[in-house]
Amino acid sequence: MRALFLLAALATVASAQTVETGSGPVTLLPEGARTGVFVLDAEDGVLRAGPRLVEIAPNGVVTVPGRDPAFDPQTALDARAFTIEARADRVAVGLGFNDTTADADQPPATAAGYAVSTNGGQSYTYRFPALDQSRDSTVRYGISTLPAIPVTIAQGTAPLDLAWSPGADTLYSASLLAGLRRSTDDGATWQRVVLPPDTLQVLDPREPYDFVYSPDLRQPLGFVDGDPDQPVLSDFSTNFVAYSVVVHESGTVWVGTLGGLNRSVRLPGSDDPAWVRYTDAPIGGALPANWVFALETRPIAGAPDEVWAACVNSGNRFTSAEEEPGIAVWRGDDADGRPIFETVLLGVDVIDLAFDEVRAYAATSEGLYVSDDDGATWRVVRTFRRPDGTPLPLANARTSAVATTPGAVWVGTASGLLKSTDGARTWELFRADVRPGASADGDRTVDVYAYPNPFNPRNGDLRVRLDLASGSDVTIRVFDQAMNLVRTLDAPGRPSGPNEVFWDGQTDDGLRVANGVYIYTVEAAGERFSGRILVIQ
Repeated sequence: MRALFLLAALATVASAQTVETGSGPVTLLPEGARTGVFVLDAEDGVLRAGPRLVEIAPNGVVTVPGRDPAFDPQTALDARAFTIEARADRVAVGLGFNDTTADADQPPATAAGYAVSTNGGQSYTYRFPALDQSRDSTVRYGISTLPAIPVTIAQGTAPLDLAWSPGADTLYSASLLAGLRRSTDDGATWQRVVLPPDTLQVLDPREPYDFVYSPDLRQPLGFVDGDPDQPVLSDFSTNFVAYSVVVHESGTVWVGTLGGLNRSVRLPGSDDPAWVRYTDAPIGGALPANWVFALETRPIAGAPDEVWAACVNSGNRFTSAEEEPGIAVWRGDDADGRPIFETVLLGVDVIDLAFDEVRAYAATSEGLYVSDDDGATWRVVRTFRRPDGTPLPLANARTSAVATTPGAVWVGTASGLLKSTDGARTWELFRADVRPGASADGDRTVDVYAYPNPFNPRNGDLRVRLDLASGSDVTIRVFDQAMNLVRTLDAPGRPSGPNEVFWDGQTDDGLRVANGVYIYTVEAAGERFSGRILVIQ
């Protein structure tokens, strides 16, 4: 979730406006929202979406609390929501940004802090990133005091997932190279949570240990003879690098890491839980792959909630050749207390999971997978269509997030937010409202606007937005800098009100245009407008 976070009142709409695209209407979210939706969360019928936080209430009222200054106390930061988690009256939003100048060997997801609400999202308080002080060189686990490498750098430590305990009194943060963190004061302070190192399958707080706790590969233990070119690397464990977390209704904490799936076990008389780690071990392995990217619980009527773990192949030096992506489903424990795991959707990299009373949904780069039989079989939606059968104007089939509210499933894409109320058969599209701005001389309102600008055809279409006072034919022409005609776009019979016309970045001959500045003209209702487009790919 990326935003500019202005110091302004919340934007609210009671009735949605639509824009005509030529292939059907698109519902507009209020100003301040973003078209690309990459994070979703639903609680008590309220849908929350990012990258700038947007809330859609059960009655359809939309607010943009992302304008609250608590989301970006450093206005130059341009932070976005990486994860959203709500329970009861608590809402937590993990903030970060992608640092494209960062070390190529490390994740670019840089921590920017948290925005936390204790009144159901009516107001938010900013919290600093969950990082260590340089003096935090030990960490306590059970009876052991472990040497620890403090993680003091925000790069690579953005919160990728959050989870509240059932009573909403403890918040867990899966923070990549900062590991798993825990807060009992709504994010004001954080404690490190020690998981099993790669050398152990079980961690027991009653047993003594002396391994080094270091989720961050960047940190050396020291140097050979003081030579900075010969670092002594820390005891880095892939299982310390946290990607996902969920808290079961029983209070059990499940944590997905680069090195497996971890399950907490509460022991009497101990403040720290024991941990059991599940992997893709050749004998007795529970997972198809060790990188557990996403976790979600699935409510089961009359039985404990299931835990679904999306396992992906990381494609790096920590991945074994035998790993294969898929979903590991914990169905419960048998009579002897042994976990019952089942693998479904084998061979598919899953980004996010959601459930309703009938179906399971999996967001992937190749579309939305839907199962009506507990994951035994799946159908994939690659073309999202309106009730009349026309396809929605999406850049591609990639889905980035999925969530459900009563009677509806919502899907986040780079081209907007999708909603279905008929079991993922037909869809409605929501996009940000991009309004025409003032002209260069500031004396009149321009009725035409092109976005995104700069424009990369590899990422989708350019949209030319125009507001028509009355119905009209529309013609758009694109010229290069020498005023050679590149493309003509005809949109006949457009109605009054907001309209959009798409350009795919190709010439009339079907060739992709080169990088550079292009001029577009719009003729509609007897008027003519023009503007510039910068193409960068």
